[in-house]
Amino acid sequence: MDNPWNTHYHYFDQKKHPPAATLRNALALSQKLQINPQDRLAVDLGCGNGVDTFALLQGKWNVLAIDKQNEALLRIKENTPDTYKQQLQLSLNSFENIDALPDCQLINATFSLPFCHPDHFDRLWNIITSSIPKKGIFSGHFFGTNDAWSSNSEMTFHTEKQIKTMFNHFDLIHCKEIEKQGKTISGKEKYWHVFHIVAQKK
Repeated sequence: MDNPWNTHYHYFDQKKHPPAATLRNALALSQKLQINPQDRLAVDLGCGNGVDTFALLQGKWNVLAIDKQNEALLRIKENTPDTYKQQLQLSLNSFENIDALPDCQLINATFSLPFCHPDHFDRLWNIITSSIPKKGIFSGHFFGTNDAWSSNSEMTFHTEKQIKTMFNHFDLIHCKEIEKQGKTISGKEKYWHVFHIVAQKK
């Protein structure tokens, strides 16, 4: 299987590699909440190339960026300007081994949660939702059952009904289901079935 997260790390060039639309929507929503500066903590789960992490830093968030690829974290550390380094904390960890997350106003998971093993997904999701306070925000993606990778037993896929159940305690601000033929980051053809989500805790 072609896993884009193992091979592609880019410098924070937001013109060439803009942050995810879900995160941009989440950041716009957060601006309306007038969050106290000391409470502006975000977690970037599966931070990968760091584009979303950097967008959060630019948005004056303190960020805990988590990834299981040490190369990804090293690149982020090397490429983060000194201006933002005090806002950034890096954590080398896999989803399966996360025991807890700090209370935070925003959790971002751009195309990363499907790579959590299904045996561990429910536990991880409970950790995520319990870490988000009332009016806190989740932004991210889930793969649907029609996705070309759905036969991979190491990954997690969801139906629309399952997604709505998962967000029982959230208002779905943005929920878009997209199925289309496209390409992976490395340029290989792939059929995508993806739920794009921005949600706010009730």
